Amino acid sequence: MKFSLYKHSLILGDNRIVTKQFIVLKHTDGSLQFTNFHRYVKTSSKIKSISDDGNKRFSYVTKFLNYVFGEIKITSLDYLTLDMVREFLMHYGLGTLPGDTKHRKKSTVEICVNTVLDFLTLYLDERKGKAMLTSKELYTTTSITNKQGRLIKRKEPSFEVFYDDSNTEQVIFRDMPNAAFEMLFAHIAKNHKDILMVVALGAFVGLRPSEACNVRREDSPLGPGIIFHQSYGETFKVEIDLRKEIPLRSDLKPTGRIKKERMQAVPYIFLEVFVDTYNDYMAYLEGQKYEKDYGPLNLNKQGKALTYDVYYQRFRKIIREEMIPIFLNSDDEEVVFFGHLLQEHNISPHIFRHWYTTQLVLSGVNEISELMSARGDKSPESAWVYLQNKGEIAKQYTQVNSGVFD
Repeated sequence: MKFSLYKHSLILGDNRIVTKQFIVLKHTDGSLQFTNFHRYVKTSSKIKSISDDGNKRFSYVTKFLNYVFGEIKITSLDYLTLDMVREFLMHYGLGTLPGDTKHRKKSTVEICVNTVLDFLTLYLDERKGKAMLTSKELYTTTSITNKQGRLIKRKEPSFEVFYDDSNTEQVIFRDMPNAAFEMLFAHIAKNHKDILMVVALGAFVGLRPSEACNVRREDSPLGPGIIFHQSYGETFKVEIDLRKEIPLRSDLKPTGRIKKERMQAVPYIFLEVFVDTYNDYMAYLEGQKYEKDYGPLNLNKQGKALTYDVYYQRFRKIIREEMIPIFLNSDDEEVVFFGHLLQEHNISPHIFRHWYTTQLVLSGVNEISELMSARGDKSPESAWVYLQNKGEIAKQYTQVNSGVFD
């Protein structure tokens, strides 16, 4: 048995999807046994949105549970000791947990530490007198001033937590050379037109893959998902409506999450190619069946909205079975090298968002607020990495031009 996450989705009266996460025991035969551990996964703020599903906090807790129950072999959290907690966080920080394949950034380790300490605080305080460990043994509380100048309390573990960031340097700038991107996009446009638009939404609008799967057609009865602003027959602005996550399938299966609800405009440098791609894709869809009550833009073979999981698996298969041989047979040494890298490392559709961001930086975007807006970021950390490494990006990449897309 292993601890795993189970997601349950509800539809509220205003046509909004609400997803809740639970921690379950998954048996070898696939059956699930629910636990009550979700009760102790603390929300990140005092005011909790009804749409908050716990995000990654549940995954950190699940890792912890699998370690103490699976590796240390305890039979109840009541038997937990301080050394066991220290041991898990040491392995997590150093990237040496069973199944780990990568090192972790300091910020990621800190989030895991805080999540596990919050989880144990709620559990141990409820189990006073029954659990061997107490929350007071785990940490001390200090006051610090955050970035907004507010005084907040922070838990300081009663033991040192180490992390190894020797191999966590950002490699996103060499993930996909422009020549490789051009070959991949052309291949999808020719051979896999059914996922052309979900790719374009990542590469030319910077949407996360799960967000791209949430986009509706222009004529969707649930409201236009893409809005074209025109003057004298010319499109001067295109916006993607990501203001609300709503069901796009009759079976109510979630297509993917919207990380930040917003209206997302297509940057001007990508406007022409985006409109051309959209027109090409819609011509491909003409006459195909789809669920008209929902009006999803991206479809699976049954005419239902494409889900992120299916898109992810399709993308991985295309890379593995079709693109790696194409890259390896290229006359471009950089593309061949990239093909060799792909034989050793997996990539996901998220790579289009990376590529999109580098192009914005090369085109002159140098304000963090502007880059955050163009990426739909909640916090500045990710955008700041690109701006910090602008010189490195300029060495690795060249700015695309319309000739590439022609």
